[in-house]
Amino acid sequence: MMKSFLLLFLLCFTVIGLYAQKTIRFINTRSNKVIEAGIGQTLSVQYLAYNNQLFHHKNVITDITDSSITLGNINEPQIEWIQKLSGKYDASYRIILLKDIVSFRRITTGRTIAKSLLSTSILVATYVGGIDLFRYNKIGFWETLGISVGIGLTTTLITAFILPENPKYKLADGWVILVK
Repeated sequence: MMKSFLLLFLLCFTVIGLYAQKTIRFINTRSNKVIEAGIGQTLSVQYLAYNNQLFHHKNVITDITDSSITLGNINEPQIEWIQKLSGKYDASYRIILLKDIVSFRRITTGRTIAKSLLSTSILVATYVGGIDLFRYNKIGFWETLGISVGIGLTTTLITAFILPENPKYKLADGWVILVK
């Protein structure tokens, strides 16, 4: 009985070890700072691709191997056949070699929620302020359109300035990539 229990116990740990999620660690050797990103988290990377051109891609990590990461879901049914027919094919996923990554930024859930709350609060404030503005003043169509476009652009710029999502940490500044 004890032998079968021990065998079952070892089998369970083996199965758990096989399905353990991998994480990617970015370690700064100069400042001893560590940033971890796992499957399901959002990562924004800038990487070298064909002919050493720099590309930027931001998506959810769906797979991590010893030499590459996959951003986006490969098996997700998209309207890719329409994009292929139109000649503007851009896959929603990227398989990026770790050696090609130039810079990165982990996008946390808190950042995403804060960005949504900031945009929503600006939208609500604009709506409430706009009601008072348009109720007491006679403003024409073109003025209304100009104010709306101005508010939209300002909201976008404020959100991008306060909570940027472009890659922040450059590997040239002492960062090393490890897969755990």
